Amino acid sequence: MGAVVVPANVFVSFVHEDQQQMDSFRALSKNPNHKLVFQDRSLKEPVVDRAGTPLPYPPHDRRSRPVRKEIERLLDKATRMVVLVGNSTHKSYWVNWEIRRFYEMKKLLSGKTRKRIRAMKLKGCENSNLPKALKDLSVQIMNWNLTALNRWLDENPNA
Repeated sequence: MGAVVVPANVFVSFVHEDQQQMDSFRALSKNPNHKLVFQDRSLKEPVVDRAGTPLPYPPHDRRSRPVRKEIERLLDKATRMVVLVGNSTHKSYWVNWEIRRFYEMKKLLSGKTRKRIRAMKLKGCENSNLPKALKDLSVQIMNWNLTALNRWLDENPNA
């Protein structure tokens, strides 16, 4: 009898311009012909106001509190973070905030918090600039490589 694979709980940080590639990435976890196994713990829909309008505020704006709280709830459930790096990811206030917030929230779990975060450059974006938070935390960066990502998801993050 084979070993049971327990999926990693992963928060995926990305910019909305890369939504199509994010949707493809999510689909991989549901494809029985692919080995990538994870539970997606990231925001599926934008947080909206009472009128149903997405809240457009950056994370440092107090009006973004409902968005921050929802993302923090999801980050709390995640044991890993994957940052999908496209051509404009480095400009995103939200991606930088998510990386830093995840790091702060998980810091108490182990002294190896950086090992819980991986950045993967999207296809065609191998020369893209990195978000400042990734550079500041010396997070490992990889080009699009699902085999390497899957190996990382199988590793013990505390090892």
